[in-house]
Amino acid sequence: RLATPLTLQRKLTRIVEKKKRITKAKAEAAEYQKLLAMRLKEQREHDCESLTKRRSKLSAASKPSVVA
Repeated sequence: RLATPLTLQRKLTRIVEKKKRITKAKAEAAEYQKLLAMRLKEQREHDCESLTKRRSKLSAASKPSVVA
């Protein structure tokens, strides 16, 4: 096989494109992980809020029964 300047240029272009794809994929994966972490944090906060509301509602409902 001949190693002409054109084939070398094409090979180099393929390598550069492959590196670009890899770096883009890594950046997108990192961004996605960041988004997942943020959503998980929001979900935990929401669950915690709903749990405290439920507990306060139950304790408020049980307090008048104990007094009466």
